[in-house]
Amino acid sequence: MAESTNAEGGQIVDHRDGREVVLRLRGIRTQFGEKVIHNDLDFDVFKGEIVGLVGGSGTGKSVLLRTIIGLNEAREGTIEMLGVDTSTLHGKAKREMLARTGVQFQDGALFSSLSVTENIIGPIRDHAQLEEETMREIAALTIAMAG
Repeated sequence: MAESTNAEGGQIVDHRDGREVVLRLRGIRTQFGEKVIHNDLDFDVFKGEIVGLVGGSGTGKSVLLRTIIGLNEAREGTIEMLGVDTSTLHGKAKREMLARTGVQFQDGALFSSLSVTENIIGPIRDHAQLEEETMREIAALTIAMAG
């Protein structure tokens, strides 16, 4: 693997061909109890790329995506988005960084770690300045309309 450095503006440049790295995973380890899902995983996504993760059922595709977007915590390693170590982001800075990402899980599934109400409230919270009670009322109405 070629060495990379931060360029002006905080961009990470891959010295093999000068492409900008927008997502970099290094030494990622994910596990649940004793079950190791990923061990010492390195992965880069370059500016302009569209990436699909393909593999058999239970091979860790969703775990990896959930770890990248912060729903799961890696036991080891670093995740950098746009040259920023995501473990250093909190609150508004984290929300702003995640707002620049897009992940589509198979079948448009809900986040299993969240309740249905929390899954509905998530995008509302991200895009509207509403009180918590109002967001919960919207979620309840949405669930009632779905039947």
